[in-house]
Amino acid sequence: MARKVKNIALDRAQEKAKKQKRLAIILCGILGLILVYEVPRTLKMMHPTAKAPIVETSASTPAAPNPASATPAPTTGPPPAATPAASSAPTPSVVAFVQPQADPGQLTDFANFASKDPFLQSVQKTGGASAPSSSTPKTSTGATSTSAGKTGSTPPSPPAPPPTSAVISVNGELMSVNVATDFPTSGTVFAQVGAPLFHLLSLTRKTAKVTIAGGSYADGASALTLTVGQPVTLQNTADGTRYTLLLEPQGTLVPPPPGPTTPGSTTPTTTTPGSIVPSGSGG
Repeated sequence: MARKVKNIALDRAQEKAKKQKRLAIILCGILGLILVYEVPRTLKMMHPTAKAPIVETSASTPAAPNPASATPAPTTGPPPAATPAASSAPTPSVVAFVQPQADPGQLTDFANFASKDPFLQSVQKTGGASAPSSSTPKTSTGATSTSAGKTGSTPPSPPAPPPTSAVISVNGELMSVNVATDFPTSGTVFAQVGAPLFHLLSLTRKTAKVTIAGGSYADGASALTLTVGQPVTLQNTADGTRYTLLLEPQGTLVPPPPGPTTPGSTTPTTTTPGSIVPSGSGG
């Protein structure tokens, strides 16, 4: 019984092997057919062959004449009139039919712009009225109108002249000073010193140049430049008195001078002339 079962299993294994072998043979045949069809096609796609240019001829080549019939037979009559040879049609060349194809971005033809005369008048006067010429380019007309508009516009106003007077504070006392004059000429500082100390050399809306009246700066500078809103402190080298100068903005109002004082109430003191130097505390 066991031997019979073993034979049955062996027969089934052999049949299965035969089926697998038969299926493998069929699949190999199909694969061979596919390769036979696809390999030439793939090679043709990888290595394309250039097509030969097509040459068209407009006329057929005439046949060669027969040498036997080329010699005319002698005749007794008048010679026949000579007939003109037929004009042979020109054979087109191969280059005329093979036109190169332009790549993207390449030019295929050129064209010339129409020439224009730059000296041609853009506006012509006819009967007192000006009319634009038909041949005048648009750019010339626009330029003419623009230049005419600029000519008719009002000229820019001239710059404002520099001011002739300034308001300067000396130790907190405001005073109006004209250009090319000495200051102070009144007030507490003038009463203490008894003579003007400074001289206004030049003036602008933002700055003023000040020199020493009857003296000089200790550092050798020819003039001191005051800027609006920036105080400068100077010190007299003779007695150590300090003077703070401040340039006020244009349009600052100066208070009226105080009333007359009783004679003998204040006695002006004379300051010894000397050099004045900028104080380190006031910049």
